[in-house]
Amino acid sequence: MTTTLCLSGAFASAGMAQAQSTDIAEVHTQNPPRNMEEVIVTSSRRGALLADLPRSALVLDEEALKPFQERGSSVQEILGRTIPGFAPPTTEGSAASLTLRGRTPLFLLDGVPIAGNTNFTRYLDKFDPLTIGRTEVIYGPTSLYGAGATGGVIQLFTRDPAIDEFEIELGTQITSYIADSNALDSDGTTPKVFASGRGRITDRLSIYAFVSYEEGAGVRRADGELLLGRSQFSDDTTYIGKLRYDLTDSQSVTFLYNDTELKNQDRAFEFQTITSSDGTQIAQEREFPATYADLPRNEFNYASFNYLHTDLLQGELAMQLYYSESDFLNPASDTRDVQAAFPNWPGLWQSGRNTEELGGRLQYSRRYFEEQLSVVSGLDYNEADSESLLPISTSDVFEESGLYDAADSGVQTAPYTIDALGVFVELAYDVTDRLTLAGGLRWDDFEFDVKGPFEPSFAFVPGVRPGGEGSADDTSYNIGGTFQLSERAILYGNYSEGFSIPSLGFVANDVAPGVEISDSTLVEPVITESYELGIRGALGPVGYTFAAYTTESEFSATVSVNSLGFAVRERAPVNIDGLEASATWQVTERFLLGGSVTWIDGDVEPAGENGSVSLSTQIVPPVKVLLNPSYLLMDELRLFGQMLYVDDREDAFDDGTDPDPVESYTLFDVGLDWTPGNFAVGLQVTNLFNKDYIPAGEITFIPGRRLAGPGRAVVANLRYSFR
Repeated sequence: MTTTLCLSGAFASAGMAQAQSTDIAEVHTQNPPRNMEEVIVTSSRRGALLADLPRSALVLDEEALKPFQERGSSVQEILGRTIPGFAPPTTEGSAASLTLRGRTPLFLLDGVPIAGNTNFTRYLDKFDPLTIGRTEVIYGPTSLYGAGATGGVIQLFTRDPAIDEFEIELGTQITSYIADSNALDSDGTTPKVFASGRGRITDRLSIYAFVSYEEGAGVRRADGELLLGRSQFSDDTTYIGKLRYDLTDSQSVTFLYNDTELKNQDRAFEFQTITSSDGTQIAQEREFPATYADLPRNEFNYASFNYLHTDLLQGELAMQLYYSESDFLNPASDTRDVQAAFPNWPGLWQSGRNTEELGGRLQYSRRYFEEQLSVVSGLDYNEADSESLLPISTSDVFEESGLYDAADSGVQTAPYTIDALGVFVELAYDVTDRLTLAGGLRWDDFEFDVKGPFEPSFAFVPGVRPGGEGSADDTSYNIGGTFQLSERAILYGNYSEGFSIPSLGFVANDVAPGVEISDSTLVEPVITESYELGIRGALGPVGYTFAAYTTESEFSATVSVNSLGFAVRERAPVNIDGLEASATWQVTERFLLGGSVTWIDGDVEPAGENGSVSLSTQIVPPVKVLLNPSYLLMDELRLFGQMLYVDDREDAFDDGTDPDPVESYTLFDVGLDWTPGNFAVGLQVTNLFNKDYIPAGEITFIPGRRLAGPGRAVVANLRYSFR
């Protein structure tokens, strides 16, 4: 495998250039350049400054996110193009390869779990990226949040309503694929309109309201062929309301409600999957209309209530209650061609899931001994109920009338409920002016019930699974510290543990027929240990970060490919090592260059194997390099771009854990922002050279199911804002 190293990172605003200083306060963080002693990482749960954290962390604000929001990107693509250590963007939103440093992170939206134990990262599709005002990343296993955080925490925050002047914004966004002569036709142009308002209504009341509508019209490959995508031909509507009321100068309550619906368009045709000349899949219109007895849908809504008291007994009390519901059902899949080999499998089916979650967080933080000691303690509770949806249609009815009749139903992944309780305490102590030690302790308890009896519809070993109840509890901890090497460099290191249980919906399917869940080792908890050493600082006009880490788990949930080319889930020892480097260089007052490089490698020791084999690319992505120049042509006009390089990866294919090798690819994007007065005009060209490639994350465990990447597209934005 060839390895390319360079320093790169997320888009940055050249207008945010800072004067250089020898003070540590002026050290640049990851882009845009920021004062580390002003950047607060709220996801640390103790409101720690970035400079004080004894682990890798990243904060991206509205300015850093804006160029990606304006290119029509999904949330998954934004994360892959801005976060070092996160897997490269994929084509299909349901891809399972969205890992952070080779582990599954916990995704939160304003504190509300997004995917939870389901691990269905396609839930990220359900949020309009334009509503995100801040993204925070806590790297590595952590005792901060418990379940699902064995790979770190990625938290998305909707935009803050508490700005001084009330602002109204109206806008439109149009994305057109110009890969070939089909450019600008009805299946290549996606229009979007949106409106928002935020700011103070009174001295105590602030609101943020947002609504958007997008008419998805498909995505095209470099050769102009339509890509197959489950949510690319849908009408997407998002409503968000956020209200903050300051009860007193130190007390506030915030209410938040989000409703997102992706509705499949009522078209005169349906798409069928065919295989292109390069072995990937493309979409093609059917010659007859098709109808559904059980209509495809994709809906998500959540509500939360937050109470904050910043001066309670000289400390701070924070409380949150939340509820979320996700309900999706995909368009039909036709796998009748594999029924000869697997006669028990359905041929015409729709996959989906309904999940409800209810939970809360409570924490109290305070400083002691003249603010040398910081202590935060609290508890988290989460109750989740997840049910598989798998309508199965009759082949004869479909051939005769084009109707997916949903005459029967099956089970794709096991239905289950989970009750999770976590209690934690985190401390940080300033030993000297240069040395800070920090640590935390957490106890988690999981009570779960896999609802049975059930029979997985796609099991390699047919038979009824009885399901059953189970539980797991344990204590995890972390310890670390920071040391100020000089006025402009901070060294940090940590040891951390993560404790969780595997995704029950998947692993319960692999329990042998007739075996109770409580008697199977497949559902035993995952304990992840991590060691990390890093440095953050500045050299002249260059701000930088560098981190090296290793993680291991003796009984990790992993996947391999069997002799038929399908995924097999198992529990085995897993080791992952990695290096990350990022930098921002203020070349001149107007020219800013930044980016990151990520290298991850890992191996697994499968049961019955002698020695270890490389982890699948679904878990460990190839080397990823980002390079992002930004140049301020004039005060109102900015030119920017991005280079994304993804290296090849053949080790996993050679070891039999990937069905195909990964080939390297390089993508270039370029854009302009012009802000005359109250208007803002943006123009971007993505995949500038119309590169034909297959994203690394599209190496799936379903034979023949591979999607090429999107071809060249032009994205135009127009906004008008007034106060």
